[in-house]
Parts: sequence; C-alpha cells; structure tokens
Amino acid sequence: MKPETRRSVISLLAATQVLAWSFNYIAGKVALEHLLPLTLVSFRIVLAGTIYLVIFLVAPRPVRIGWRDLPMLALLGVCGVAINQGGFTLSLNYTSIGHVALIVSIGPLLVLLLAWLSGQESMTPAKAVGMALSFGGVAFLTIQQGFQLHSGGMMGDLIALGAVAGFACFVVLSKRVAGRYDIVAFTSLIHVTGAILYFPLAVRQAVRLDWAQVAWQGWAGLLYMAIIASIVGYLAFYKLLAHLSASQIASLNYLLPIVATTLGVVLLHETITRGFLFAAALVLSGVWLAQSSRWRSLPAD
Repeated sequence: MKPETRRSVISLLAATQVLAWSFNYIAGKVALEHLLPLTLVSFRIVLAGTIYLVIFLVAPRPVRIGWRDLPMLALLGVCGVAINQGGFTLSLNYTSIGHVALIVSIGPLLVLLLAWLSGQESMTPAKAVGMALSFGGVAFLTIQQGFQLHSGGMMGDLIALGAVAGFACFVVLSKRVAGRYDIVAFTSLIHVTGAILYFPLAVRQAVRLDWAQVAWQGWAGLLYMAIIASIVGYLAFYKLLAHLSASQIASLNYLLPIVATTLGVVLLHETITRGFLFAAALVLSGVWLAQSSRWRSLPAD
C-alpha cells in the first residue's frame, strides 16, 4: 500500500471510529425516548451478538476455540459487553451525554490502575498525579448531581463509572487470550457471550413491549447502537490498533468526550455548566498527564 493511500485509510478509520462512537450517545438518548432502558439494553446487545455470530460463522478461515479459553472468553463477554455496553446504554437514561462521555474518557486510567495492581505496569509520580486529577474531576462532576440516588443524575454517573470499570477489567484480562484469536473472531466471541447473557431479558422485554407504539426513531437509534457503534465502530478501532502507536490511539480518547458533548449541545440542546467545564479540565488534563508518562515509559517498537 502506498504511503498516501495508507494515510487516507488510517484517517478514514479514525474518523469512522470517533464519529461512530460519538453519535452513539445521540442514538442512545433518542432511542430511550421511545424504548424502556432495559428493552434498549437487551435488544442492542442481542442484535449485535447475533450479527457477530453470523460474521463468525461465515469467516473464510475456521477458528478453533480452545476449551481452556472458554471461561476467560465468557468473563470477557461479561466485562466488555454485558457490563460495559449495558451500563453505558443504561447510564444515558439518567444523566447527560457530557457526563457520560467525560466519565468514559477515564477508561485508560482505570486500565492503568488495574494493570499496576496486577503487576503488569509500574506506577510513577506522573501517573499517580494524573489519576488523582482525573478521579477528582469525576468525583466533583458526580457530587454536583447531589447525593440523592433517586434523583437520577448521580445514579447515571455511577452506572457510567461501573461501565468504564467493566471496560478496564476487559482490557486487562483480554491480554491472556486475545493473542490466540484474530480480531474478528475475538470480538465476535465476546459479543456472542454478551448476547447469551441478555437473551432471557430480551425475550421478557419483547413479550411486554407494545411494538406498534414504538416510533421509527426508537428503532433507528437501536439499529445504530447495535450495528454502527457495536460493530462498525469496534472493528474500525481494532483495525487502527494495527496501524497506529499507543500514543496516537490514546489521542483519539480526547476527541470522544469533546465531539460527543458538542453533539449533545447542538442536537439535543443539553447545557454545559461552569462546574462541568472545571471537571472536564481536571479529567482531561489528568488523563493526558498519566497517559503521556505511560507512553514515554514503554520501549520503542
């Protein structure tokens, strides 16, 4: 591939990934106006898992699944799909796009924290200060919602934090088996696991759902989340991993909360407060400090 073509492909993949995941917030908010939270969560994951199963079965190269890997693959499906994607979708029902996007941006720091606790990475003063800043920003963001869980806002922030924790566990644990499977097979297997877990809930919600009362916007939001975000966005992201350095991938993490929050303001008329901007400054500066120190400490490829 020519250098110019390669750069164009990488740029297209990066734009696809950022936009697919940024508009996912909008799709979720719109869909939640027409579907109950548990209906949207279960339908999204089961639909995505079904499509991934088809992709897995028609793959040109047969994939052997090691029996010893099944428990870990199942756990990864729980963390990376059931908790992460399920929690993300549910959190949008209770809090704003800006809050969820900002909390999601600390995912790499939770990965760093778990990697340090498991002995996979070392801790430096810069990393520790960066994590303290970011976690302080998230705490400030959440406290602004008040201490009443039933008010919704604080509950949404905590659910989003739980979803990010699921993602962090997924990243750290995936190193044990991911290298034995290609990206499509690995992603398919964990999504199918998530679909199996949510299938009973999806059946229950489908029986109770008044299908005729759901407007097209609800179905459009669901299809976007299941197909564009869970499949196109994920595959574009994993493809980027083969072409970009860790620091370049990390830089995309700063774009997501900015783009997603801007879309929420422009399209859904969400408001940005001074408190939110202060929390955003703490979170993003902390992520930058910890991540930049992290990449400098890694050996050159």
